[in-house]
Amino acid sequence: MQTIRSVVTGVASFLAVLSSVGVSPDASALPLTGVYRGEVYSQPNTVNAYSTWLGYNVTLGQGHQAKDSWANIENPTWQLQSWGNWVRAQPGRRLNYSVSMFPSGQGSLAECAQGLYDFRFKALANNMASYGLQNSILRLGWEFSGSWMPWYSGGGRQANFAACFRRIVTAMRTAQPAAGFQFDWNPNYDIASSDLAATYPGDAYVDYIGLDMYDQGWNGLYPVPAGCTGSCELGRWQTVWNNQFAPALTQFRTFAQSHGKPLSIPEWGVNDALTTGGGDDTHYVKQMLAFIFDPANNVAYHSYFDVQAGDGHHQLSNVDNAGGNTFRTEFPNAAAVFKNHYAGLNASVSASKATVSPATVTRGSSFQVAGSVTSSAATTVVVKYEIRSTTTLALSDWSKTLLYRNDTLFTAN
Repeated sequence: MQTIRSVVTGVASFLAVLSSVGVSPDASALPLTGVYRGEVYSQPNTVNAYSTWLGYNVTLGQGHQAKDSWANIENPTWQLQSWGNWVRAQPGRRLNYSVSMFPSGQGSLAECAQGLYDFRFKALANNMASYGLQNSILRLGWEFSGSWMPWYSGGGRQANFAACFRRIVTAMRTAQPAAGFQFDWNPNYDIASSDLAATYPGDAYVDYIGLDMYDQGWNGLYPVPAGCTGSCELGRWQTVWNNQFAPALTQFRTFAQSHGKPLSIPEWGVNDALTTGGGDDTHYVKQMLAFIFDPANNVAYHSYFDVQAGDGHHQLSNVDNAGGNTFRTEFPNAAAVFKNHYAGLNASVSASKATVSPATVTRGSSFQVAGSVTSSAATTVVVKYEIRSTTTLALSDWSKTLLYRNDTLFTAN
């Protein structure tokens, strides 16, 4: 429990009383929290175990389609059935689904743009609906700005990518017009600025503008060398953030605002040193969460990549692949920052009745108002003091809004 106490001196007339209000966050107004827990198709219950570790109900599970065959794009029964069961088990759950545009070596953006694959995506829409996955968010051709993807949009393919995206959206909406599928246009954060407009399929086909962004750097600052700790380590983290990640987030926010679309961050995570990552980077996690949960940025959802992938370690939780809690993260400090943020979202806030000294105040004299606000976890609490007359209850010309963060007082303008 955390208790915040304050003493305020001011000027007012008549008798002063205090109105001190703490408001817990409205979960419906927060970005959706998702997680990727690996391609454990028969065990999406690992998302439940992740929720237990986090202390927060995660309602957005993430899965990725294979890239090996049309059968695993049109109707991956083993995958759709498991996720359908998970979604139906609790109201409000959704699937965040990475959808392949075509299998590796078995198609092209040009053919897709011509409509040759429309029938396949109509089949996918029907199959998803049959398993109760109508309300899913679909990441069509995710990370398309990466040259490792079969649907890579570079090298003069930008227009064909945009046209392919439109064809798939149209096909799925035509097959299931009442399904409520939503479509995420999702490159990597470092896409060339010229390609943003060239690959964008149009506002009628996009529900979210997404970016994937991991804590990796290739500017000589990562990996952090042995012996570089404390301010040395923090300095590297801050420089990478300021030079590499912050400008990208600003660019995407501006682009999304120009199209009237919410942002998403479908994949993000810390990275181990062996894959040119920042390691146990608390600064990256703090900055990411601050951006995601700032209403001004209009982030609709985010999904942490909580796995040890072959191309990078990211896992913060203690959840193993069987849904147990035997895993031990190599990023304990970043994990603590992540969990503490969610503890704050769950915090309850209460306020005591204020006391005023002296009880009767004459115009031009000073007085003191004292009260306390208690939060069940370290969080941000806004406390507004209103000085009122006990005879008329009219608001006086003096009021103050105070902002507390972990017992530190700031004055809000």
